[in-house]
Amino acid sequence: MDARRARWTRLGRTTRLVALAAVGGVTCLVLVPVAINAATGGSALPVLGPHARWLWPALVVLSALTACLAAWDRLSALLVRRRPAHPANRRAALDRVERFVRARVDGSLAEQLRLKLGVAPRVGPRLSTRVRHPVIVAGEAGAGKTTLLLELAEALLARAALDPVRPIPVVVDLGGWRRDDDFGAWLLRVLADRYRIAARVGRAWLRERNLVLLFDGLDELAPADRVECLAWITALNVPQVVLCTASDEYQHLPRYDVVEVEPLSRTVVQELIAACGPRLDGLHDELEKNPDLWDELRTPLAFGLLALAYRAGRAEYRGVLDTYVVESAARGAARPERTVRALRFLARIARRKRDLLARAALPPRHVWLDFIGPEAVWRLFRRAAPGALAGAAASSCFVVGVRLGLVPAAVAAVATFFLPHSAFRVTRGDPSRGNVWAATGFVAGAVVTGGVAVLGGVVGTQVARWPAPVGYGLVVVVALLVAYGNTRDRYWAVACALVPAGVMVVTGPSAELSAGLGIGLGTGALAGAFVGGLREVWSGVRVRPAVGLRWLPAAGAVGVGLAALVGADVGLSALGAVTGLLVGLAVTPIANRPYHLIAELLARPLALDEFPLRRKAILQSARDRVLLVDEHRFPHDLVRDHLAECDPVELATSVERRRAELSPTGSGPTA
Repeated sequence: MDARRARWTRLGRTTRLVALAAVGGVTCLVLVPVAINAATGGSALPVLGPHARWLWPALVVLSALTACLAAWDRLSALLVRRRPAHPANRRAALDRVERFVRARVDGSLAEQLRLKLGVAPRVGPRLSTRVRHPVIVAGEAGAGKTTLLLELAEALLARAALDPVRPIPVVVDLGGWRRDDDFGAWLLRVLADRYRIAARVGRAWLRERNLVLLFDGLDELAPADRVECLAWITALNVPQVVLCTASDEYQHLPRYDVVEVEPLSRTVVQELIAACGPRLDGLHDELEKNPDLWDELRTPLAFGLLALAYRAGRAEYRGVLDTYVVESAARGAARPERTVRALRFLARIARRKRDLLARAALPPRHVWLDFIGPEAVWRLFRRAAPGALAGAAASSCFVVGVRLGLVPAAVAAVATFFLPHSAFRVTRGDPSRGNVWAATGFVAGAVVTGGVAVLGGVVGTQVARWPAPVGYGLVVVVALLVAYGNTRDRYWAVACALVPAGVMVVTGPSAELSAGLGIGLGTGALAGAFVGGLREVWSGVRVRPAVGLRWLPAAGAVGVGLAALVGADVGLSALGAVTGLLVGLAVTPIANRPYHLIAELLARPLALDEFPLRRKAILQSARDRVLLVDEHRFPHDLVRDHLAECDPVELATSVERRRAELSPTGSGPTA
């Protein structure tokens, strides 16, 4: 039946494509050119004869038909999504759930162990596919509850694919739920995001009990949140629920079946070691020397981590998690401390987000900003930011000097002393690295501000070419708005606006005044937004403020001097240029606001110590060494939490020492 339906589907799609090509070709290649010719004064083709009057109706009809054929799949999908009982919704959901479960299984630690050693601990007992009451899968962390859940999902998918009456299993990670969220709405969002099950369809399937809810990650929630989450799950009134947990909060559920996942026995561990042959001889020897190690090999997770650590030969035992991290990182190509720092940073972010994902892109700064060390803060606020301001002052004064003369440039240099200050005090860092950040900030500030100043001057010059009344009114309106934004007083705003109005009575709305106004507005807004963004970033770091932002306003004098060297005019009669420049620069306090986007952009350099630019290479190396699995996920929350709490210097030293053992010549890891 499925094969016949697939053949008819392919035949229908092929027929629509042929019809689209034919109708679209006739419309675009024949009717449209003829219609354009007729509309521009030409005549229709003689071959049309008496049928020429049907040209426009035919064009409208065939154009509509072409659009319908082109949008057929999208429109039909939209109509299908609005009908929960349509078989296409069920087939699509089964396919997406199967892909998700298969990806999770293929990327799991158990699958990695099976690929590298040929064996994997058997987790049991198997869960029944007849889910009639809520089922609790209980066991300690790492006991294999998620593995059992995925195995159950595969079995339920196979049964649902053969019988259209059976419900569809969906795996849901509870770690993403927040206490303030309505659980039902959150669940529908998860189904839509992960499996593209529309909210309308998901709501109907929950009501009709066409879903088996497989919940994982309850332990990721805080203890108080777990109880409330279980209350929400009970309120759904869906009997087909399977829930994995290592805690005992499930006792609050009114009716449930409990499946206990027992620890691994010594016999099972010995059989697994024997099945791996000489590859785990180091683990076997370590167990003989240290009988207390048996207490740690209680779970499939512990056995898998140690087995992966020992697969290349005997190693010094440091504890399950430490041994696993050291042995895996020692066989990577990246620098150990950089790798460990990056993984610690990503583990902290994942723990705060309550998931296992090692993100390649930085999330919003409030998630990670308090993980940053004081040295990175010092480099940004004591080196890069002052350098950027100095570069901005030098380049803007240079552009003003070249464009308007040395007198307006000197006025701009004096105006830089009044830039708003903010309180930043941090511990002194490495001077050599700080100099690089200062130079980088200076170049970036000079290039960006210089470009904005040039653009502002060009725009101001173009405005000066408008009719004189328009230019006059524009300058007065801008001055009025800037003055009101600073004073919040209408009378003072009018009084301040009279100054440029009086100057223009003498000089007129000249090109110099408009250019100065454009340069001042651009550079003033940029400087104010930059300082405001710095203040917003500063509010999120864990450092106490004490003194003001120190930079070199004298850099403006450097810009004036450079302008003089290239032959800029003195510009003694630059009343209009100075007036426009000062009016524009007065926008700086107004722009000094905590802009979110600018703060996000300025905060990103702070993460470079923890998460360098070559982050994708580090993530791929960690995945190759099974420090990450399943498209950059941590193998377990125990591994994630261990990395989040580790000392990167100490752990990197252990990795370097282990590398030296693996590669006596120092040429790199060989095992």
